[in-house]
Amino acid sequence: MKELYSFDVKREIQKEVPHVKKTKNGPVETTKRVKKTIKNRVVFAKPTVSDLEDADFFYGQKYNEFINAGFLTKAMLAKKMGDIGGMTSKTTEDLMSELISENMEASRTIEFFGAGKNLDEEQEKQLKDAKESFAATTKAIQTVEADLRGQFNQTADAKAEQKLIEWFVINFSYYEDTLAEEDKKELFNLFEGENYKEKRNFLVNLQEDIADITDSAMLKSKNIFDTSYQTLIRVVSIWYNKIGEDQEGIGKALEDLFEDAGEEPLPES
Repeated sequence: MKELYSFDVKREIQKEVPHVKKTKNGPVETTKRVKKTIKNRVVFAKPTVSDLEDADFFYGQKYNEFINAGFLTKAMLAKKMGDIGGMTSKTTEDLMSELISENMEASRTIEFFGAGKNLDEEQEKQLKDAKESFAATTKAIQTVEADLRGQFNQTADAKAEQKLIEWFVINFSYYEDTLAEEDKKELFNLFEGENYKEKRNFLVNLQEDIADITDSAMLKSKNIFDTSYQTLIRVVSIWYNKIGEDQEGIGKALEDLFEDAGEEPLPES
């Protein structure tokens, strides 16, 4: 098994430790429960060529299921929305073209004057205007792109891809733990089961409230799941969309796409 990306997560456990209790008859050896924070490494393994063939088959199944359930494809929705002047109409294309052009022009102005020294009053104004234009057009482009993504989120293509991302996470996610009797680290499946159906049922059970889980082994998986699942979804999405293909590339993409957006810091890689 080849690792594609790994990161550390922390979880809290309770542990029995030796304890000497003072009594009126003298000290008594006993134990007490203490909280301890431990670290687990979570791993997304690289799918093989054979695994990718299985993934394509799974995607095709889900795609057909969503179409049969009445979902439109991206192409069908794009045509429909274009015909009625929606987000995929020529008006939107013209708007995006204009925004990108203004954004690039502002970027060039910032680059040109930003490196200069002793700018005069007119040049200072051009630089200030360019910075304001760059910020405004960047925000406008992001808004249009977000609206487009939202428009297509309910298509058969998008739904099938969401299921495929989940399929990869379920089948190729592991966590590293130490075997107490051997003091040796090994990788274990984060989602237990002999097949996809059993592993997905395990995923559903892990999504229950922690107060409703009583099995100690399930609680351990639940704690790791809660601190790693969102990152695993992001890792797979980045890899699947060919934004990053190894530890370094995926790590950089995670920082660029999420930390810069003001989100919580990602787990340590």
